[in-house]
Amino acid sequence: MKAVVVGCLICFSVMAQELPGSPASAEHPGSKIYAHEVERRDVRCDGRDVVVTYPRDLVAQALPLVIYGHGQALGFEHYEQTLVHLARKGAIAVHPQYDKGFFDQDWVRMGRDFVSLASCAVRKLGLLVAEDQVVFTGHSKGAYVAGVAAGVAVREASKLTANAVVLFQPAGIDPTSWALLPRETKITVVHADQDTIVDRAITEKLYEQAPVEQKQMIILKSYGAQLEAKHFWPLTKKSVFGGTGENAFHYYGAWKWLTAAVWDLRDGNRATNPYLYGPQAADKGVVALEDSIQRNW
Repeated sequence: MKAVVVGCLICFSVMAQELPGSPASAEHPGSKIYAHEVERRDVRCDGRDVVVTYPRDLVAQALPLVIYGHGQALGFEHYEQTLVHLARKGAIAVHPQYDKGFFDQDWVRMGRDFVSLASCAVRKLGLLVAEDQVVFTGHSKGAYVAGVAAGVAVREASKLTANAVVLFQPAGIDPTSWALLPRETKITVVHADQDTIVDRAITEKLYEQAPVEQKQMIILKSYGAQLEAKHFWPLTKKSVFGGTGENAFHYYGAWKWLTAAVWDLRDGNRATNPYLYGPQAADKGVVALEDSIQRNW
C-alpha cells in the first residue's frame, strides 16, 4: 500500500506542474538558443525530393550530417522544426524521399536510397560533410529504413556510413542488415510508453541484436495526461494520423538526443555527451519524472 501511495503522490506532483518550455541554457542541446541562421534547399535526385537544411554561415567547412527518414505518408513539413533545429545547432540535416510510394516495401532498396539520395543532395549543393560525424535517424517506417541503411551502407562501402544511429518508434528490423553494424557505432533506440501503432518488442529486438560496444534503449514517458507519448510524438506538425506541434517531447527528447549525438561525434565519438549518453539523457524538465534508459555500459 505504501508504494502505491508514494506512486500516486509522484503522479499528482507531475500533473500539478506545467509542461516545461524550451531549456534556458545554450549549452542544452534542446534549447532554442541558436548561433546559426538556416538555409533550406530543395533538390531532385533520381526523380525524388530531398530537402536539405544547413547553417548558412558554415558552408565553407566540413559539417556533421544527419539523415532523417520520414514515417509512412509523412513529409518534411511534419519534422521541419526538428531539421531546422539541427541546422541551427551546426549540422546539415537531410530529409530524403527514400520510398517510391505508400505501398513500397523494398526495405533494402529504400535503405540504399536513404544513403544515395542524401549523398546526391549534398553533392549537388556543394556542401562539405565531416564523414566521421554522420547520424542516421528516422521515425517509424523511416526508423526501420534508417536501421537497414546503416547496415547496407557498410556492406556496399558507401562514402556515407553511420557513426551514430538514433531510431524513434522503429516499425521493423532487418536482422541481416543490422548485424553488419561496426562495433564502434553508437546505437540509441527509442520507444514511447503510449505507442499503440508499433510493438515495443521491435525496439527491444534492435537493442538486443545490435552488435556494437555501446547501445541504449530509451522508453519515453508521457507527461501524465497533459502530453501523452504516443506513436507520432516526434512530429512537429500535426498530421491526419496524429501528433502535435512543437512541445516538451522535442526539447527534452528528439531535439536533445539528436543534437547531443551530433555534438558527441564532433567531440570525438566517445559516447560521453551527458544529454544522450549520461544522466541528463533521462531528464524531462519536470521534477520526479524521467525517461527510462537501459544501457549495456
